[in-house]
Parts: sequence; C-alpha cells; structure tokens
Amino acid sequence: MVPDEAGPGASVLRAFDVVVCGGGPGGSTAATLLARAGYSVALFERERFPRFHIGESLLPWNVPLFRRLGVLEKLEATGPQVKYGARFYHQGTDHARLVRFANAYDGAPASAFQVKRAEFDALLLDHARASGVAVREQARVEEVLFEGERAVGVRVKVEGDAPCDVKAKAVVDATGRDALMSRRLGGRRKDPELDRSAAFAHFSGFRRAEGPTGGDIVVVTTADGWWWLIPFSDGTVSVGVVMPSSRFAKRPGTVEELFEARVAATPEVRDLLEGNRRLGEVRAIPDYSYRTPRISGDGFCLVGDAACFLDPVFSSGVLLAMSSGEMAAEAIGRALSRRGRVDAADFRTMERRYGRAIARFSRFVHGFYTPHVLETFYTESPVPLITGAVTTVLAGAVFRPSLKSRLGASAFHLASLLVRLKQRASGAGPFERATGLIE
Repeated sequence: MVPDEAGPGASVLRAFDVVVCGGGPGGSTAATLLARAGYSVALFERERFPRFHIGESLLPWNVPLFRRLGVLEKLEATGPQVKYGARFYHQGTDHARLVRFANAYDGAPASAFQVKRAEFDALLLDHARASGVAVREQARVEEVLFEGERAVGVRVKVEGDAPCDVKAKAVVDATGRDALMSRRLGGRRKDPELDRSAAFAHFSGFRRAEGPTGGDIVVVTTADGWWWLIPFSDGTVSVGVVMPSSRFAKRPGTVEELFEARVAATPEVRDLLEGNRRLGEVRAIPDYSYRTPRISGDGFCLVGDAACFLDPVFSSGVLLAMSSGEMAAEAIGRALSRRGRVDAADFRTMERRYGRAIARFSRFVHGFYTPHVLETFYTESPVPLITGAVTTVLAGAVFRPSLKSRLGASAFHLASLLVRLKQRASGAGPFERATGLIE
C-alpha cells in the first residue's frame, strides 16, 4: 500500500502492465493474451460470474480465435450446441433462405456454436485466471485515471473495501454498454437507421429441424422487425423479437405483455414454440445500436460493446468483441515490448482493421432493414459467387476478406440496387408490403 500516491480517500494497491475493465468476452480475451505474452494484467469485473447475458449465437470465425486463445478444447468439453448455419423465413410468405457455413469462402470453419452466455463468459474469465490474470469480481471501476491525455490506471471499488488506485501502463475499456470512457471520448452516438429495441426470454424448447441442422439459429423476418430462435444443447431455446424503438417505447403494457402479444401475432414463431413454456422473465434492451467515435488514445483503448454495437441480426457481437480484444492485446504487447509505453499511434492499425470490419458488417445489417436488400437476400442467386460471398460475411470473415469475397459482396449489393429500381417501377411487392421498414 502506498496511500500518499493515491487520490482523495483512495490507496494504491500495486502497479500492473495492463488493467482491463470488464470481464466479458472482449475483456477476457485481451487479458488472457497479454498475460500469456508475459505481461502483468489485472482485470476488474463489477458483477459476480456466472451472470445472464444476451448474444448467444457464435460465428465460425470465432473458432480459430478460440484456438489461438487456448480455450477451444475447454469450450468443446462443455458440450455446446453445434451450429452449421442459419435458416431465414419471411412471415406470411414462402420466402426462405438456408445458409450453410460449409459454402463460405476464405477457409471459414464449417460450423460454430450456440452458447448460454452465463456459462460461456464464466469459462473465458476462468481461462483468463488460469493464464495468470489477476481477476477481481464485484469490483467496479469508478474512473480511468489520467495524467494529461494519457491513461495511467484506474480507481476501483471492490465490494466491502474503500476505493483504491491501480496504476498501469495501459488501460482496456471492456465495460460493454456502460462504455466507461465514452463520455470522455465524445459520448456514444446512436445509429438513426438502426433504431431498434429487443425483448427476449428462454423457453423449454421448440420444434427443431431434424438432424444436425436442428442446432441452427432460426430467423423470422416480420412486418416491422424479426425474431431469433437460438437452440441450446440442453434442449432449451433463446427467443427474441426485434422491433423499432418507437414501438417498444409506446407499448401499452409491460415488456412481458408486449413479448407475448408479438408471439401471438407471429404464427411461424407461435407454431415453433407450441407446447413449450417460458423459463424466467422477459428481458429487454432498448436502443441498442451505437458507436463511440474514438476508441483509443495514449495508454488506452476500447474493445467490444464499449466501442460499438451494431445489431444482433447476424450474430456478430461476440466475434467483434473478442477480435477487438485480440487486436488490442497485439497493439499493447507490441508497444510495451518496444518502448515500455503505449501511445495513440500504436492503435492505428487496430482502429483501421476494426473500422473496416464494422463497415463490412454494417452494410449488410443496414441492408437487412430495407426491402430491396431483403428481397435480394431471399432470392436464390444464379451466380454462385454471390451466394458464397454473402455466406462468408455471415460466417464472420470480415477482417481480412479475400478478393473473391469482396467481389461477390459487391455483386450482391449491385444486384440489390437493380431490385430497388424494379420495385420502384412496379410498385409495392411482398417485401414493400410485408417489411414495414420502407426507405
């Protein structure tokens, strides 16, 4: 203890090379990789794990990341639900799209996993401990400490103790939607085109497809949003509905009443859930799409949901969180090994790669809420290159896509523009009428 070096009412515990704020997938990934590289790392998590969290469907490109993290065998030992693709249906029509990850390009694994986040996140955090990270749960980071524009540590309040200052050469903000540092960096900015809210719950089961594809995520697009049904290996299923935030905010009753009414109004979902019961409460996340305009500086960076959250439609959240955590660890480790400090310039490559990946996902996510892109998505393409490229994006290959993948994605967006012109010339078709999200 060095009380005279601390702020008012706080004491200094010790100094670390890196402090990570938040123990979710992004934070635990960054902490684990840095500790395995030989750096001293402290991770502070405000809750006690396991704890409930949404975002349960993973992508194939998570798998090689698990391998690099050294946690793949531990995850497989838990018996997670294997996911070979996704099934999309449009309410009230015969439109359907089956996505098989085996058809993706760029060496994407042929499968991924569906996981309960309480168990999955706890597994990653325990792996960080086993890798040498000093993990403290029920420890709330109250603020990041700065000297001028440089982050030099954090002030943390461990449950039952007085606040203390922990010094560090670098700070990683992995605090999720709380986005601890976002206010200092200009605040979170909402995406007006993705103004959506979600309500969700777990059910005892649902009518699965026969065979291995019974573990695939099911998405049902509706007049003003969409549903997800994510099966787990124990037979239960996560069920969620996404809708415009205005409709969510103006609901006449409770979130539970809204959710049940939406089930009743969607025959495809109602039939899949028939004979099964809801397990626990209905939860909600309003206005979930946002981005922090700046995600790094001298001695600090933001990863995962602290930096950005797009939309759950293509299950990109965990991949983006863990990938940004990995890139942060690479940047910090490289800088510390060279100079013993981390500057804003050290994160430029990370910011560029992360920004490009977000842009690639974002174009598809925004398009999903427009009639011409949705129609193109549901229409079988005569060009295999397009189908493979779209599947590659849905598999999560957005960080270093091949030329083949980029050309196929561009062809898809061009085809969507042609559909838009056709829709404008012919008037309202099934997607203009049934989407309810018209440009």
